[in-house]
Amino acid sequence: MLLRSFDVVVFVIYFILLFLSVFWLTVLYTVRDPKKPKLKGELPKFTAIVPAYNEENTIIGTVQSLVALDYPRDKKQIIVVNDGSKDKTRIRMEEFIAKHPEAGIILINQENQGKGTALNNALKIATGKFYACLDADSSVESNAVKEMLPYFEDKNIAAVCPLLKIDNPRSMIEKVQWYEYIVNMFYKYLNAKINCIHVTPGPFSVYRTDLIKELGGYDTTTITEDLEIAIRLQKYQYQIAQTFDATVHTKGPKTWKALFRQRVRWYKGSVDNSLKYKKLMFNKKYGDFGFIRMPTILLAGILTIIISAFLFREVIIKLYKDLLWMIGINFDIWPLIQNFSFDFSILSLPFSKLFIATLLISLGLFVMFYSYQVIGEKITNHGRTFFSLIFYLLLYSLFLSTVWMYIAFIFILGKQSKW
Repeated sequence: MLLRSFDVVVFVIYFILLFLSVFWLTVLYTVRDPKKPKLKGELPKFTAIVPAYNEENTIIGTVQSLVALDYPRDKKQIIVVNDGSKDKTRIRMEEFIAKHPEAGIILINQENQGKGTALNNALKIATGKFYACLDADSSVESNAVKEMLPYFEDKNIAAVCPLLKIDNPRSMIEKVQWYEYIVNMFYKYLNAKINCIHVTPGPFSVYRTDLIKELGGYDTTTITEDLEIAIRLQKYQYQIAQTFDATVHTKGPKTWKALFRQRVRWYKGSVDNSLKYKKLMFNKKYGDFGFIRMPTILLAGILTIIISAFLFREVIIKLYKDLLWMIGINFDIWPLIQNFSFDFSILSLPFSKLFIATLLISLGLFVMFYSYQVIGEKITNHGRTFFSLIFYLLLYSLFLSTVWMYIAFIFILGKQSKW
């Protein structure tokens, strides 16, 4: 019996996923973790930049965490950029600065020009040898800077990423994001082993100030400036380190609509920048980053769109055939119900598909539980999580599929990307 087109697509996707799973398992067990060096000499000057747009409810907590950093006050510079906020962000910051003059916080008020421009304007007056951007909905633990700076003893390290966690998840949607962040941090751990990190997250990634200035600062046209700057660093063959000793807590979207918009921005931005730097793909000059990381940024979306489209097609075809059959019997299903008999043969099961699916599910569960070991978390850390865990494992992928389908739709329409 010839395979249907849907079966071919399923087997091709299974093969690709199995190949990538084996590759990352090999990385996990064969590539040693890089040793963290010790910081030599005196602590350098450090700058923290907080770009903010309509963050009146979170900005103070963010800045307070920077003021509380375990770092000498005379070597710490804090710059807040109010990017034309329409709420009380500016008022909140002016009140905070007035109450804490000893912190020496610099407030820049500009017309709304986007995060990239806000960061570039702050970099113009940054005095730190190293700097970090901290999103205005996040807070950093006090030891972060001292834990991250030692990595820069390696002169090829251009940036260091922290451990990101969803702050105090309570609702199901927040807990789903908490699971997602933990798993994503595990993948960052694997990528760091072979210098394949492709994004330096907005919440407190640390950079060499002079280097970012030399590279022209942030791209003001992209909707994911943290991803663009990371790929640009990889283009010039700098390394990006990942640490789990410095923790940053960030607020996740509280509604599915807000989460959908955030994921569209993230994934659309990743596609845009992958196409922008397409010359890095399959370029042996960039090693694993060129052959594995760059292609899979696009591949994840392409495979999701393909499998979603084929599943949708199969459902429509099945519903159409069932409708024709119902019309053929004039919708008289009662005799069928009366004469129904359960006829099941184990030999009729699609064993090849079931085997591969079981293997992939097992690998997924392995990644889930191994992620918590690497991060040092427990699944039960935030109370009852059964329903949110089941949703994450079984249904969240459907949510992300709708995100990718929407991205394909806006690509077809040629819509412009907005932050």
